[in-house]
Amino acid sequence: MGCGCHEHGKIILKKEYKPSGDAANVRNWLCKFYLALLKRKKRGDPCLYLPEDVINKPDPAIYSQFLLMELGQPVTWDNPDVAIFLGGVEQYTYDLRVNTEYDITVTVHNSSRTKAATNTLVHLRWIEFGAGAQIRHAISTISTNVPVFPGVSKVTSKWRTPASAGHYCIEVELEHPEDANTANNLGWNNTQVREANSEVRSVFRVYNRYPDGCPPVYKGGYKTRVSQILGYTVIFSLIGFAYAFFPKDGNYKEVLTGFVVGGIVGAIVGFIREKVVGSMKLNRSKRRHEKMATIEREKVSCNWVEIFVDGYLFKDAKGKEAHAEAMFAPKPTEWPARVEPNTFVFNPGEAFRDVILIVDAPDEAGPPANFNCNVWQGGVPSGGITVTINR
Repeated sequence: MGCGCHEHGKIILKKEYKPSGDAANVRNWLCKFYLALLKRKKRGDPCLYLPEDVINKPDPAIYSQFLLMELGQPVTWDNPDVAIFLGGVEQYTYDLRVNTEYDITVTVHNSSRTKAATNTLVHLRWIEFGAGAQIRHAISTISTNVPVFPGVSKVTSKWRTPASAGHYCIEVELEHPEDANTANNLGWNNTQVREANSEVRSVFRVYNRYPDGCPPVYKGGYKTRVSQILGYTVIFSLIGFAYAFFPKDGNYKEVLTGFVVGGIVGAIVGFIREKVVGSMKLNRSKRRHEKMATIEREKVSCNWVEIFVDGYLFKDAKGKEAHAEAMFAPKPTEWPARVEPNTFVFNPGEAFRDVILIVDAPDEAGPPANFNCNVWQGGVPSGGITVTINR
């Protein structure tokens, strides 16, 4: 953060500058001198005044694959903030028994350094294992208090697995009424363990985000502001009233006529002005609001699916030890891997499609390897899985 001053609950952020030692003391005295003399922001001053209730908000967060994919970062679907235990022993996720009660532990973070995330709701659900699955089943909702960064809070919930064998996914969603950033509130935990035997084939299901058809494309436009027209109506009515009332020979009929005619003229003027302003704004923004959405839809159909495979493994680090360059460094797959098909188009009304992850694993003994299958549909992150292959 750059240099700043405090004034009556406001923070003044200056242009980027990082003083230390004597320079910091000089900065503080200059800020005090500035506030004592001027007491207000002058025209052209580079300070930005932010109310305390805008910047001082909690930010509960969890490892969110969807946010990271949007940012172009690699992800793992073996969520580092979700762990499953049986009798106090951590389990391989989805190497689980049917109709068995497990303990799910979720680690909740708070990105805010100033405000604790009190009474954060943690929603736990399970969904059918796969990418983009839509049917969710509630497990529990837990309230927790998350201290300021780098503090965390851990919540635990019981979960009984379904009676039938299959693959399942744990979904975690955070909720807080004053959340400063809701983009980091949703995380999945998908993983599957299989034994290597030369070529390993893992079938997983990709669900259609839009089984009922593509959503409508947003069309930019300008909405006529009725309040502006009413404002002109009132102003011109008062002008007409004054014009008829103040002359000495004016009477109540002339006053009423002036008031009504002035209102009509004001409404016409306001309407014409709104149309002119709207036309001018459309000329500047129509391409950005309407054309961009249309072009993106034409470039990437909402039914177009792409699947990418990488070997990224999350490296846990906290506080000052965290380095984004190392934490989110892309990693190629350990062994040759591919998805068949890796691209396809959903047919109208098609709910899902099964695809195959094929890994050419070596036969000799050695450490396991992770394979992340990240699914995009219509140019938007849809979901994914992490498959761990044991040798």
